[in-house]
Amino acid sequence: MTVRNRGIGKKKRWYYDFMIRGVRYKGAVPEARTQEDAEKAENKIKKDAYDGKYGKFSGNFSFTEFAKKTYLDWAKLNKRWWYTDSLIVETLCLFFDKKTFQEITPSLIEKFKRQRRTSSTRNKKPRTAATVNRELAVLSKILSLAIDDEIIETNPCSRVKRFRLSNERTRYLTHEEEAQLMNALKEYPFLGNIVTMAIYTGFRRGEIFRLKWTDVDFNLRIVRAIDKNGEEKAVPIANKLLKILQSLPKDNELVFPSPRTQKQLTDVKKGFKKARETAGIKNLHFHDLRHTTATRLAENGNGIVTIAEILGHKDLRMTKRYTHATSESKRRAIESLEQMPENCPKFVPNENRQATGLT
Repeated sequence: MTVRNRGIGKKKRWYYDFMIRGVRYKGAVPEARTQEDAEKAENKIKKDAYDGKYGKFSGNFSFTEFAKKTYLDWAKLNKRWWYTDSLIVETLCLFFDKKTFQEITPSLIEKFKRQRRTSSTRNKKPRTAATVNRELAVLSKILSLAIDDEIIETNPCSRVKRFRLSNERTRYLTHEEEAQLMNALKEYPFLGNIVTMAIYTGFRRGEIFRLKWTDVDFNLRIVRAIDKNGEEKAVPIANKLLKILQSLPKDNELVFPSPRTQKQLTDVKKGFKKARETAGIKNLHFHDLRHTTATRLAENGNGIVTIAEILGHKDLRMTKRYTHATSESKRRAIESLEQMPENCPKFVPNENRQATGLT
């Protein structure tokens, strides 16, 4: 018999021990409560050993070592913003320190999720659900890579629900606010040109900062950008934007180099905030300019597929977030219900119904 009880007294502890092709297999079966349970487990292990599956997904590998080496090497090769992931990896390794993959369970991940959500940031502010979701996404990818390397068989993170987000912004610039903002930016034409580029292309801030003159085709009147996923998209150049691009100096490979360093810009947050305050516009972020592009495209009757292609969205659900109906567009839609063909019979008011016999 290869199954033995090595427990003390009533507390049974079953172990298996057998040889196949000169290889010895032994270990505990902690889940077994009876000898029959232990023998069933042993038979399963024997079958897997014969099939070459046993020990393939042992999970006996350091999470920290794998995350800091294998995952970060993958992130550097495949993700533009891998540095952000490196910070998240540090957070994950602090919590899962000295854990092997087999010790990372859905309940442990739930504990991490709860602890992170209820803790504060370095600035003593509540940590947002979106931040925790990003951390869980990185954790899930690490576990997926471990599956690819045959360290584990399943991803325990797939059994942990992400936080439902209800903080989607619907802010966009009205035409009146755009005029106010551009007036405030007259003293800062460099930033004004960047804002115009954002509104008339829907490009993200980073896409504009990375833009090179080789991405601008004046003959075809299109401008290309590499999005955050590393994929190229092309957008036609509007007349207003064309005049600005033609007037800009072209002695630097970047379209909008930093005026101070002549290298790639890192941010325009301070200047944008000052212009916004001067214009008297509240609650406006730079990314809302992209939202403005999508909203205006939708109001002008452009289809959601066309808008998605301009914004560079693969998932139309993301585009729908931007193309919500405005009060004015809703009003026009409702008023259109009153439009009737010229030859359509007229409605008879109530006071005339008795006279015409329509009672």
